[in-house]
Amino acid sequence: MKKIILAGALGIAALAGTNLPGLEVTKASAASIESNLSTIEGRVIEVTDNVISVESTQYSEPISIYFNSTPNVKVGDQIKATGAMMRNFTEYMVAESIEKVQGTDTLHQGSYLKHVFAYEYEIGHVTKVDKFKFGIEEYNYVIVQYTGNNGSKRNVTVYLTHGQKFNVGEKVKVHMANAERSNEWSITDEIEKVNDSQALTGDRWIWS
Repeated sequence: MKKIILAGALGIAALAGTNLPGLEVTKASAASIESNLSTIEGRVIEVTDNVISVESTQYSEPISIYFNSTPNVKVGDQIKATGAMMRNFTEYMVAESIEKVQGTDTLHQGSYLKHVFAYEYEIGHVTKVDKFKFGIEEYNYVIVQYTGNNGSKRNVTVYLTHGQKFNVGEKVKVHMANAERSNEWSITDEIEKVNDSQALTGDRWIWS
């Protein structure tokens, strides 16, 4: 896989006439390429030909992402890019795909909250509906799966004490600010359905 990714990176540099940092010495570059693909999510702050700069909570400073053609994104877009991370003096990505995640079709909304390792609002899907007892009363709860800021799948249990009804597969938004953790993250009532008819469909580009 490392050889394939390196060839793609060299091809980008040759076609675009761009001197990618770290590609001056092939052997050194090959040693710096991670074997697994990574995901970066954030806001585009600069677009220059086939390179974009993204502001992401995953990094303390903006990170550069390289493509083999000019991506159809603009400054201000929220994006998710997948590709190989490389390093010279700083980290950067050679992307294989990019996806716009805007409006109610986004994965996150609001600020990143370090105390719960999540954004203020996380958008995901209901994966389980069940009941729990509190004293003599019985209430529903749901498990919502959402995507963390590193691309991993995470679960949060939402206890429903006001008779709310949700179905497996429904798209929902969970307010994470007051989430608590014992064995797993959980919260009470702070959940709402996302109306897909109002959602923006994110565009996606994939390079082979």
